[in-house]
Amino acid sequence: MRLWLIRHAKSSWADRSLSDFDRPLNGRGRRDGPRMRDWLRKQAFGPSWIWTSDAARALATAEFVHGAFPGAELVTDHRLYGAWPETILDVVRETPAGIDAVAVVAHNPGMTDCINLLAGERVIDNLPTFGIARLQWFGGVDGLVFGQANLEILMAPKLL
Repeated sequence: MRLWLIRHAKSSWADRSLSDFDRPLNGRGRRDGPRMRDWLRKQAFGPSWIWTSDAARALATAEFVHGAFPGAELVTDHRLYGAWPETILDVVRETPAGIDAVAVVAHNPGMTDCINLLAGERVIDNLPTFGIARLQWFGGVDGLVFGQANLEILMAPKLL
């Protein structure tokens, strides 16, 4: 089983009248999107199910991810907005049976914490914007527990 944990791309603070939930991507986030999408297209074990926060910046990022894996089902879940690791796992565990690779597009600090907790050790200090971690474990989504996954890939726009 593979789990892709993806932090949303860089968001804009230009319009202070917008709520945090409604903030769009900024110029860098929009530029990073196609580059990360193209990198994702080349990766093995692409997700066939993509969960995303329904916040504007996460949805915009999820569209880039979906562009890399157009056959994947894209599903929004409000619980992922500002979610802590336990909630992220709760959502992932609702993935339909038979799916062997899942992606989650959400927010920090929950994403960084989730990666470290799943790996059972501190493997990353901070997942940057549009940072991507792919973890692997044996079993289905119901067997996903903290401390039982191996970090396989860690990528960020600045590393391309």
